[in-house]
Amino acid sequence: MQLTSTPAQVSSDDVQEFFLQRGWSDGLPVVPPTPDRVAAFVAAVGRRPGDVLARIPEQAREVTVEKLAINAVMAGARAEYMDVLVAAVVAMGRPRYNLHSTTVSGATAPLLIVSGPVVQRIALNSRFSLFGPGHHANATIGRAIRLLQQNVCGGRPGVVDKATFGHPGKYSYCIAEDAAASPWEPVHADRGVDPAGSAVTVYAGEAPIMARNDWSSDAGPVLDTIADAMLPSHFTGGGCTVVVGPLHAAAMARAGLSRADVAEELFRRARRTLTSLRRAGRLSGPVGADEDTVERTVVPRPEDILVLVAGGHLYGYSAVVPAWIGGHESMAVTVPLDLATAPDLEGAVADLTHPGAGGLPASPTPGEASS
Repeated sequence: MQLTSTPAQVSSDDVQEFFLQRGWSDGLPVVPPTPDRVAAFVAAVGRRPGDVLARIPEQAREVTVEKLAINAVMAGARAEYMDVLVAAVVAMGRPRYNLHSTTVSGATAPLLIVSGPVVQRIALNSRFSLFGPGHHANATIGRAIRLLQQNVCGGRPGVVDKATFGHPGKYSYCIAEDAAASPWEPVHADRGVDPAGSAVTVYAGEAPIMARNDWSSDAGPVLDTIADAMLPSHFTGGGCTVVVGPLHAAAMARAGLSRADVAEELFRRARRTLTSLRRAGRLSGPVGADEDTVERTVVPRPEDILVLVAGGHLYGYSAVVPAWIGGHESMAVTVPLDLATAPDLEGAVADLTHPGAGGLPASPTPGEASS
């Protein structure tokens, strides 16, 4: 995939066509990944090009620092983003995330949630138009992960990635937590990372669902609105991410609710009776006698609801990002940013142990080429 000639020797149009015809782009123009550019990105994290960040046993593939750097260059990212990208790939390589299954199917994309001082350092957007365009760091970091998933992990659209619809987050899906607007500790502090540090949480999510309530300043009605937005979820396990808007977060703070309290309240409210699920076509099989009273929760436990604060502060909105469920559940994984430059990367990665997850049969892809 890496170009051996300099940009002066190949026209820009030729480069774009070359990558497009080989299925190495997302349809948008790419930056040529010349050796000098790639080497600068590798050097930014002080790693060797062949250092392995993640493995996909089902496909006998490895994601190395160099392969990540190539796709980051193509995406238009900056070398200073590499520690975020390295941490994100390590998170995706954990069995709990289930990289193989989330690559080859489903209306899902890796949602990167960046938290801590790095948000300010690289100017990640955590406020207005949170999921939208206009911010270089968010756009190119998310795009780099998407290109990597396509070119190295095997997720070439229509060839291996057989998603029925997908969603626009498959171009780029990267947001940041707004620490200034949050009444709670950073989201990574509840997930085993030093509150003073930075981290990346990766979550295989579907498209966000907006939860609008700008007519109440009380926590109860706001929680009811968010819980209602959670109901289109699959009710078959996995997790759910709730991005609480600043106005809604302020209402919860006034009520004295902690992040765990919010997750507990949403868990209590976001449920449907079996009769309701059957009426919506979500259940099959014989009808039980008590289906009008038996309820099913959106997620198995309150702890499976990931809560963070971000977004604009002018209107009363929050957002719900449903989990991807394809027979092999994927859960959010958080990795500290300092792991990217850890002297013993393999040892640090090995310490991030999580329960295993299954996979689907391996599928070949023409999207990865020798670097």
